[in-house]
Amino acid sequence: MALAYINLSSTQYFNFMCKTDFERRIFHDTYKEFQKKSKIYNLNNSLHTFAEMQKANEKAKLLHQKLHYSAMNSISSLNNEMPILSDETGKSILFDLADLRIFASDLKNKAGHVVSITYTSAKLVLHEIVGDMLILSYDFKGNFNETFMVKMTSDLVIKYEKNRELVYD
Repeated sequence: MALAYINLSSTQYFNFMCKTDFERRIFHDTYKEFQKKSKIYNLNNSLHTFAEMQKANEKAKLLHQKLHYSAMNSISSLNNEMPILSDETGKSILFDLADLRIFASDLKNKAGHVVSITYTSAKLVLHEIVGDMLILSYDFKGNFNETFMVKMTSDLVIKYEKNRELVYD
């Protein structure tokens, strides 16, 4: 019996202190793209940070999407496995969506470049909550697969979709 349908989201930040090859690719590729694509929002070369560009031109928010394109190959190399969220056995949780956002960036200081990727899981069936553990399964075409457990943490976001209730006659 399902308690609810949910999605799990978790955010990974990328800055100059990258540890893995994946993190380094995201950091360097998005900074390089920021340098190229931000030029149209900084025609007089007086703006250096993403925050300044957004304040001067509302359309600078489009840089989120433009930088996302530069990271698509790296994200697809994950094979839909979240690098920062796994079940209790260490198996990565699958994601359906990955949304890259610019947290901060500076054309004069690469160390000031910070982006994030928020991964959102495929549709999950919440079977039970035991203490700080969620007992879940994937809902593929209405079939509840094998269950797994994920520990609730402060950086885990749960999106509630639909409540299932028993109906008594």
